Amino acid sequence: PADSPGISLAGFTTVADHSRLCLAYPKGDDPGARMFTDSRGIQRAAIAATPYLLHEILDAAGISMHDVDHVITHQTSARAIRKGMAAVTQSFGEGPRHDAVITVDRYGNTASTTHTVALVEELEAGRIRAGETIALIALASGLEIGVVLLTLDEELVNRYGHRD
Repeated sequence: PADSPGISLAGFTTVADHSRLCLAYPKGDDPGARMFTDSRGIQRAAIAATPYLLHEILDAAGISMHDVDHVITHQTSARAIRKGMAAVTQSFGEGPRHDAVITVDRYGNTASTTHTVALVEELEAGRIRAGETIALIALASGLEIGVVLLTLDEELVNRYGHRD
């Protein structure tokens, strides 16, 4: 259940129609590769596709968007996160209880550590409490989208965050 500590549900999808938005090619005779990315195209595709997976996950969990306390997305840009959350709010007719967490303005895009960096910062600041539900939204070029619903317990909050 969504109110039990730990991961209650996770879902991942590939939106293959957008696979050509990020490509890698050999770098001539040199080792390695060059990556060519249509960042704006990926952003548009992610903003359009994420609400569908989020609806599916929340429906399966039996909760609404307003039951989600915090959203931590991949930290690409503050503007992209705000636009994406506006699309989610429009799609659901409501948003999460708190604004999406933004750390990219302080740390940049920390790639695969982005969710952990944001979660620990929120815990240390006392903005996340035991029993709250967090939606972790992962995005990757290609286009890959993942949603993990996580409810924190007292032990984790006390280990990394504030103490009541």
